[in-house]
Amino acid sequence: MKRWIILTVVTTALTGLAAPARAAREAADPAPATTVVTLDNATIDPKIPSRVRVDVSYLCSVADDARSLTVSVEQKDPEDTSSVAFGSSRTAEADVVCDGTQQHRRIVVQSKTINWIPDADAVLTAMVSNIGATPQAAADARRAKLVTGPAS
Repeated sequence: MKRWIILTVVTTALTGLAAPARAAREAADPAPATTVVTLDNATIDPKIPSRVRVDVSYLCSVADDARSLTVSVEQKDPEDTSSVAFGSSRTAEADVVCDGTQQHRRIVVQSKTINWIPDADAVLTAMVSNIGATPQAAADARRAKLVTGPAS
């Protein structure tokens, strides 16, 4: 009986000492901020129908590591499922601004196969990769109808 009481008192005392030490360690080394990316509008360029403009918003914290922003679009022809328009665009590391504020970019994606089809569904994907950082990447994907945008 005595041993159990002594063990309980010692265990409780050690647990009480560990909680402030853990809190101090977490305060000194906070978890890295997460990177968030969101897809907005996607419109076909009326002058060059093989290009689509995709609006992307992202937020990432300041870091010493390089970041990369990649946007891709894939669209199957509703009348011929073997025909697929696909394109991808990667933003240079130096052009990806990570300063803890919301950023907005319009990325032009060129189809490498056929022209984009107006009013047909497409799959949009955007990803911010944290090269050498944690977490490694954040992405957003969605299905959207591509519409022809205003002339620019």
